[in-house]
Amino acid sequence: MVAIPDEVLKVLNDDASVRVIATKSKEGDVHAIQVGSLKAPSPDTIIVGAILMKRTGKNLESMKERGELVSILAGNQKASYEIRVKVKDKVTSGPMYDQMNASLQKMGLKANAVWVFEVKEVWNQTAGYSAGTRMV
Repeated sequence: MVAIPDEVLKVLNDDASVRVIATKSKEGDVHAIQVGSLKAPSPDTIIVGAILMKRTGKNLESMKERGELVSILAGNQKASYEIRVKVKDKVTSGPMYDQMNASLQKMGLKANAVWVFEVKEVWNQTAGYSAGTRMV
């Protein structure tokens, strides 16, 4: 198990942060989208509500089959981190799904699924001397 450091968790769970998920198609084409529904409910797990996510969802399914890692970039004005994750599950019912939709309802949105990711690596991408170093 890889645990996300506290300073990275703060950025991931801050709604003011920019969070981007990058996936890859079977053909190797990279696709990146900004995701406002991304949360880290625990130090070893990241979840994302799938509101539209047509191409991203298709890529996540094929990346899960191939065991490939997905890249998530989270940043604010002071810090930037890359979190590399493995697709663990796609949830369409249950407490995690219900909690995600309760949160999204405030914005008038609804997720058709919640993607669950297992954290594998965390990299510092903040501009400075430690940029590009693996944190865990």
